[in-house]
Amino acid sequence: MSVRSEQVRALYQQSPLVLWANVAISVLAASALWGSASHVLLAGWVTLMVAVALGRVLLRHSYRKAALAAASPTLWARRFVVATFSAGALWGLGSLLFFDAKNPTSEILFAFAIGGMTAAAAGTWASHLPAFWGYSAASLGPLILRTLAVGDSAHWAMGAMLFAYGLGIERVARSNHGSLTRAFRLALENSELLANLSLSRERLEETNRTLEARVHERTAELERQSLALREAQRLESVGRLAGGIAHDFNNLLTIALTNVDVLKDTQKFDAIGAAAIEETLDAARRGADLTRQLLAFSRRQRLEPRVLDLNRVISDVQRLLQRIVGERVRATFALSPEPLLVLADPSQLEQVLVNLVSNARDAMPEGGTLRISSERTEAAPAAEKGPGIWGLLRVEDSGVGMDADTQRQAFDPFFSTKGAGPGHGLGLATVHGIVQQSGGVVSVRSEPGIGTEFSVYLPLQAHAALPAPDPTDIAAPTPPRPATILIAEDEPALRSGIARSLIRFGHTVLLASDGAQALTLARGHGAPIDLLITDVVMPNLGGADLARTLLAEQARTAILFISGYSWGEVLPPSDPQHRIAYLPKPFDTNALLRVVSELLVTTPEQQAERRSAEPNQDARNGSEGSLMARRV
Repeated sequence: MSVRSEQVRALYQQSPLVLWANVAISVLAASALWGSASHVLLAGWVTLMVAVALGRVLLRHSYRKAALAAASPTLWARRFVVATFSAGALWGLGSLLFFDAKNPTSEILFAFAIGGMTAAAAGTWASHLPAFWGYSAASLGPLILRTLAVGDSAHWAMGAMLFAYGLGIERVARSNHGSLTRAFRLALENSELLANLSLSRERLEETNRTLEARVHERTAELERQSLALREAQRLESVGRLAGGIAHDFNNLLTIALTNVDVLKDTQKFDAIGAAAIEETLDAARRGADLTRQLLAFSRRQRLEPRVLDLNRVISDVQRLLQRIVGERVRATFALSPEPLLVLADPSQLEQVLVNLVSNARDAMPEGGTLRISSERTEAAPAAEKGPGIWGLLRVEDSGVGMDADTQRQAFDPFFSTKGAGPGHGLGLATVHGIVQQSGGVVSVRSEPGIGTEFSVYLPLQAHAALPAPDPTDIAAPTPPRPATILIAEDEPALRSGIARSLIRFGHTVLLASDGAQALTLARGHGAPIDLLITDVVMPNLGGADLARTLLAEQARTAILFISGYSWGEVLPPSDPQHRIAYLPKPFDTNALLRVVSELLVTTPEQQAERRSAEPNQDARNGSEGSLMARRV
């Protein structure tokens, strides 16, 4: 009921000038029609407009004076609806009395006046839709009927346009109503939260008065937790923004990659054109790398974790790290004597090392010392993580260091202290995202002029063993026979680009802009669907629900999910009886054809064997699809 009270209060808080707009416009209309209509009727019509406006002013005044107005919002809402209906009905009456098909002035006058005020009502009265409905129906309805009653084709068209305009404005009012309702609800929730926080503060002060000996310790702890909460909320908000940007860019980059592949394969270019094509592909791939870093920061990157030895990962990239730091920096390595088995994506863990070492090198422009170490620790990296056994990776440098404000922003995307240059400020943001998504914690400790220490904590896998190499990744899939492929993708250009790539190889392609349309096409095709390629998040019917429904009707259909990583996407769990794969955006034609070929030539039994050979991967990603395509 509180939200309803806010909606009604918003109605009565409008400026009185809005109430007199009807009167002012009716006076202008009467002046324009004075020479062609009855003076008595015009004067009476304007008088009624003034009377209704005065009534609305009195109603507004009564609401503001009523002590219990907020406690009975339904009654006051009904009164407001009656008032707005009366104002709209007078305009409808005016269109019936003064509309003259032989006088274009009257037609244009009422169309513009009623249409404009209806549009204004969609914004001013959107907090309570019955007020808008009453006004728009009473004013616009008679005008539409009067226009249609003329009977010729021009007025039929004009009436249809007015009707369509009314539907559009109604849609705008609904949208505004939803936004206002959410805003009211959020404001009320915030008020309740503030009240709870105020109550908690009073209780805390009472406790502090009785426990003076612990006041400083308690205050310091609360401040630390509050700072940690604000920092987590800030990074979460920025991460959502970064993930949303990366999602949209992944769609655009996929369109560019697939279409450039088509051009390369179907057109002949001279040396300049070929170079331009390659530069375009290179730029698109670099854009894909950038979006992957954004997704890593926002913890939306789809990892392929496996049990691995942290020490082995450091040793494998040791030469690369030494080349990164150059000759001016002395790099030392101190690795744990015992294996540190962690569950992580090896390529992403290498990216963490490269980014931390690159950051350390940039902090030592005149040279210095870099120390990379690993160890086993039971000290919890953060209070919220609780006790446990951790593999600790440290990267320490003797560089310029950071002050407290810089440390606070160190993991923000696009934040950099290096000024203009080739960097884009995503290195440490990427580190933060990868570590968080891998179940770990990363922290920084630094002092200006002394140096910086980054610590990466990853949970150790106490009873795990290193997996044996999987030879199945080496074999290339056999080219499939031409198949019937259904594509469900709400981005038109991407949908067309995928279709062009598949049609060139002899496949029959059906195109749908959402899940509901895809089901209709599949049911009406008259032949089995060999493969469904579907986006995860679509209007009307999402990719996961589409796949479940289609598999229930055509169990032999293979499923390929494609996604640019949207918030809230959920894939159906892996099923040994079906062929299901996942291909992240952006991808090029070769990546698409490789996964399509693999799905069309692989039986469900073969895919089940492949899943059983990768237990660690399924343990983390089993709910998101069993066959994980390699990245572009």
